Amino acid sequence: MSLSLTALVKGVAIATRLGLALVATVIVGAVLGYGIDLWLESAPWAMIVGVFFGGIGGMITVYRKVTRDGE
Repeated sequence: MSLSLTALVKGVAIATRLGLALVATVIVGAVLGYGIDLWLESAPWAMIVGVFFGGIGGMITVYRKVTRDGE
């Protein structure tokens, strides 16, 4: 049961892309929440909400990419 090098590289590339998509959306949510916290002086509530919604958005993005790639 040996994988060819190209299949291994393709798998690593897909996993990296999915991981970066998830992390990027969480970071964007956190930064937006932090900015809203500075603007409204409501720390840390908007940042917590931003991280939460960023995580949900990241999971939706990963789900869509996985189901699209599976077709």
